[in-house]
Amino acid sequence: MIHLKMTTPRGKRALDRIRKIQPFVQASLTITQKRCGNPRCRCFQEGPLHEVALLTWKEEKRTRTLYVPRELRPEVERWVQEGKLLKRLVAEVSQAQREFLVSKKKSRKSNRG
Repeated sequence: MIHLKMTTPRGKRALDRIRKIQPFVQASLTITQKRCGNPRCRCFQEGPLHEVALLTWKEEKRTRTLYVPRELRPEVERWVQEGKLLKRLVAEVSQAQREFLVSKKKSRKSNRG
């Protein structure tokens, strides 16, 4: 159970937005050009290269890369954007919680004096 009284209004708004997050992935999606390796292909020697989408992330201090099929690119891009939004919202909630604690500390001091 979430105790919304234990945060700031800014924290409440961020938590509400976190609840609406769709599927996400914490990674980067890049579109690059590359040779396919097929000796009969136009790109093998000097022709135009093929466009390829790659999902990249860190795992156990290593960079991992995964090919993204053309038909999944728009969906994967949405996942990446949702991952970035989640990261920003988590930072916002953390900041709000620190502000909440600071405000409680100040109110305790003023009640004593």
